[in-house]
Amino acid sequence: MTQEKTEKSSNPLAPKSRGAFYYIDGILVRLSLLVMIVALLWNWDGFWKTDIKFLTDTQKTYFPIKYEAERLKIAALDEKSSLFTKMNERIVKYEQERNRSLNDLHAVEQELVAVNKEAIVLLRHYDTSLRIINQLRRKFTPDEFEDTLKCNSTECENIVKLSPEADPETYSFQE
Repeated sequence: MTQEKTEKSSNPLAPKSRGAFYYIDGILVRLSLLVMIVALLWNWDGFWKTDIKFLTDTQKTYFPIKYEAERLKIAALDEKSSLFTKMNERIVKYEQERNRSLNDLHAVEQELVAVNKEAIVLLRHYDTSLRIINQLRRKFTPDEFEDTLKCNSTECENIVKLSPEADPETYSFQE
């Protein structure tokens, strides 16, 4: 029997007796975990925003200052949230107005291009008319020219008489 006790005490795999330090260490670890869990819950916003009646009543009863501070934070966040919502609505409205304005601008630009094309065609006709009249002036004498070409409007008379506004030599057509 003494041999068995000696073998058990010399055997490193044999269970050793647990001392007071082992129990204190276990208590400290559990206490540390509890403190970390409480700290996480204390700082977690969801804990204070809960709708659970028991938890809300407990918070009001045991932590009234913290509960009110968190409620004020929530109220401030709700107010800021409504401001952000209003700002986003205004941004959407302004973007829609900008898009409408850009569409209107694009339509006006297309209309301007169409009108410009028409003006270019008219200017080409005018330029061609001035050049033809100039050629006719060179070909005919002034009396023959007036007999050949008779005008019934002041514009035609200005062109035929080659007023400075209608002079094909000073007039330059450019696109």
